[in-house]
Amino acid sequence: MQPNTVIPAIRNFKELEQALASPQPILFLLEGELIQLQGIADAVRSAGKKLFLHLDMVKGIKDDEASIHYLAKAIKIDGVISTRTSSLLLAKKHRLAAIQRGFLIDSHSVKTIINTAAHVKPDYIELLPSFAHSMVGKIRQETNTEIILGGFVHTREDLPALFGSGAIAVSSSNAALWNV
Repeated sequence: MQPNTVIPAIRNFKELEQALASPQPILFLLEGELIQLQGIADAVRSAGKKLFLHLDMVKGIKDDEASIHYLAKAIKIDGVISTRTSSLLLAKKHRLAAIQRGFLIDSHSVKTIINTAAHVKPDYIELLPSFAHSMVGKIRQETNTEIILGGFVHTREDLPALFGSGAIAVSSSNAALWNV
């Protein structure tokens, strides 16, 4: 992943079209249904982009090996996003990139994110909400893993502080940021 990347976080077909037209090489699919995935994955691949699927939020996908094997071999996604350790471990087993998603709500959540990363060894960690960006350095140092920030990334003016905190990328559902 290139530094200072803004990753389109998409929830519907209109957003998919906008994200495919953007210069961004990676897309996060945050919502949808199993029946839609093949068409979405094909469109993303045809556009020369990579698709990361949020396993916890797409309907029809279970937290089991058969589902992740199907996503890897039949749908051919590039990676997964999940808060679940088991999903991330299965994704890595099936050679998918794994993004560990964590919510920063207190000091205990920081410890949980660090401990989970030590076990899973994800490719990236996505931290939410982005305004907790002051924790990027600590978590990156403890895990030796690149950090993506997400949640409440609304304007271009938000980006310098987020990237300046050490995040390699931010994810945003704001289409105005996808052409940055």
